[in-house]
Amino acid sequence: MAKKHKRLAEGEVTGHSHVAVAEDAWVEGEGETRSLNAPSGTPVEHEEHKRFELPPGEYYITRQRELDPDTEEARAVVD
Repeated sequence: MAKKHKRLAEGEVTGHSHVAVAEDAWVEGEGETRSLNAPSGTPVEHEEHKRFELPPGEYYITRQRELDPDTEEARAVVD
């Protein structure tokens, strides 16, 4: 069984994290196969961004990608 935690994403450069705050919310899985379970919804906090609210539900966490304009290849966005 995958380890449960509250980090949605962690910045590779800064080490800052997007974190689910609600007591009954958890993130399950690691790497590219993760999900956030928030039965009653949850605020999400980050040290450098504005806090936002997610309504109740189950969310699949994917890695944001960007297109390199020079090579036209997709690459992972890093924080």
